[in-house]
Amino acid sequence: MSEHDSRNAGLPVRPLTEAEQRLVRHIDEHWDRARALTELRDGLQTAVEIELATVPLYLFAYYSINRTPQGFPATDLSRFADQAGGIMMSVAVEEMLHLSLSSNMLFSLGVQPQLYLRSPSPYPTDLPGHARLGPDSKPMALPLAKFSSEQLWQFLEIEYPAAADAPPELNNWQTIGQIYSFLRCIISSRHITDDDFKAGRAPAQIQPSNYSPNNIDSVYPTAGFNYGCPVPAPVNGSAAATAAYASRGDSHASRSALMTIASRENAMQAIQTIDAEGEGFGPHKFDDLSHHELSHYYKFLTLQSQLAGYDPKDEKLRNMPPPPPAAARQFSREELARIMFDFPDNPVAAAYPPGRRELADIVSGLYQYMLIMTESIFLIEPSQQKLYFNQTLHRSMIWILDKMIQAMRKVSLYGTDGYPSTLQLAPTFENINLGPRHQAFATLVAMCNGMNAKYGSESWYSSDAQYFVEMIPSLPEVSGLWQTPPDQPTLGKPGCDVSQYQGIPMFTELPPAPGVLLAGEVRHACMGLNQCKGQGRSRDNECAGQGYCSTALEFNFADPASPLISDHTCRVQNACAGQGGCGLYGTGHEQEAPGANACATQGCCATPINAERFSTDGRNRGKSVWLRAREVFAEQTWPELRKKNPSLPAQPPEPPHAELFKYGPTIEWIQEYSGHGMTACGASGMSGAGSCS
Repeated sequence: MSEHDSRNAGLPVRPLTEAEQRLVRHIDEHWDRARALTELRDGLQTAVEIELATVPLYLFAYYSINRTPQGFPATDLSRFADQAGGIMMSVAVEEMLHLSLSSNMLFSLGVQPQLYLRSPSPYPTDLPGHARLGPDSKPMALPLAKFSSEQLWQFLEIEYPAAADAPPELNNWQTIGQIYSFLRCIISSRHITDDDFKAGRAPAQIQPSNYSPNNIDSVYPTAGFNYGCPVPAPVNGSAAATAAYASRGDSHASRSALMTIASRENAMQAIQTIDAEGEGFGPHKFDDLSHHELSHYYKFLTLQSQLAGYDPKDEKLRNMPPPPPAAARQFSREELARIMFDFPDNPVAAAYPPGRRELADIVSGLYQYMLIMTESIFLIEPSQQKLYFNQTLHRSMIWILDKMIQAMRKVSLYGTDGYPSTLQLAPTFENINLGPRHQAFATLVAMCNGMNAKYGSESWYSSDAQYFVEMIPSLPEVSGLWQTPPDQPTLGKPGCDVSQYQGIPMFTELPPAPGVLLAGEVRHACMGLNQCKGQGRSRDNECAGQGYCSTALEFNFADPASPLISDHTCRVQNACAGQGGCGLYGTGHEQEAPGANACATQGCCATPINAERFSTDGRNRGKSVWLRAREVFAEQTWPELRKKNPSLPAQPPEPPHAELFKYGPTIEWIQEYSGHGMTACGASGMSGAGSCS
């Protein structure tokens, strides 16, 4: 046993169920190693996104609760408010643990976890890969809503434990445990080895020292205490003497709840921790060895049992584990309203009044930047990780985000834009696009500066909210980690290894402008189709046929004489001859000659011609568009070039870096390595590029 494994040793891994054993046999017999690794990486990214999707739901409900209302802590209603908040926060903290464990597993396989812009939106929403129907056989549509008996029911559907014989599922699951069961099966197959989990080294993963099961926001009082003149702990009458802790320190399968991954056993232990805490099979209500901590599912049931209208016989799901009896003291809707902030359901910032709208966008932007900072942990020198973690995530979440939302909910929506005047400003947790990761911090700071300049003198803003907006620029800027310097290979989205492009010119965002063409330069549709040396986006090539990507322009229908400096995304959008991409639309005859159309607006679809694109009609149907474009270049263009320059060889040279671009420019080079998006028409999602549908 390695030193790493001995540090992570703990409980034995739960044996595979019969259903899991059947799937393992199928994987062993019918999959190959490449498919097993791909499915495991993709499945873990899905798990990362599912865990991430729960965080805004739980935080929104948490922030809707006034944890210290009038009468706190002397009245039972005020103590219930604090209990509800403490339990909601404890679940959110453990979801962040699950997110970290899934991310560590994915990174250990050599793949950078993707969080930025991966939150669900808009609400109500389903969860990634979920079956059409939820555990109650009804469509699952999770709202972003305040704490209530109805919202707790939505949370019960998320956390519902899988049955012991539930089939492992990845893309048609009803309980989250089925996803982790599917991953257990792949890990247990003969195709996966311990060495597979060493591609992303353990010291660079999120370390155990960054996790604590409890914090001051997850505890709550079980009785009154001297709130007005606090007594030192642990004297009777102090807060400490009445504190209940929503989480325990033994609800995990290894020595640490947050563990690093370097073997199959480590991965199985991490999944077992996630399962036990609420995401997997568990017929019992506890998730820890000492039977003191409730699972997520049972925590929500316990809160629901204290609300009027609860009856265990009316639970919509089968009783597993058996629900608790109705609490002796149940709180009515009227009482619950007294401890709640009146948040709108499924809010979107665009519907907020001016000022409130921008503030909500800043909170969403801060949340997205927190996700970028989380991704950045894996790029930090391990010796600096603890310092980084404290200065980024702790500072942004515990200090800035938490206090900003507390300030927001003091602000009324003033009854404009269709909102009643009783409603209060709530976070929207939208996927605010801050641009590429290396520009995100600058974008967020600019949003803050604009907010202060425009609304700094208004009383509703120039108190608590403005103070914390002004704190955002004090967060560390991580843009340098995402610039892909030559000495630091980076990892792309699941399945992409963009480190292979180190030293290769990046895909330039825009083609050359009309006024900067070289002498005799002819616009062309893609990589390897240039007619002279130094043509192409990067200008970094020694010969015709070796250019890096297109120089095509977009036809300007408003002013045909002035083409737009942009690639074109669709059929008839090309501005010149020889600029048609092909492969998405057009007749079979038109698709026969990609990159060789006769004039403007006669091209067949987007440029550049990414390697993933295939022809959809004609003799080349189902085959590579770019390879056909190179054939046309060799058969038609190259002979014409040789007439002008007889010194050229009989055949065109190989395209640049043929070992990487033998089918043309890849989407991972364009988007993941170079950081530029690409769009092509179509709604099928099969063009390789983003859809413009």
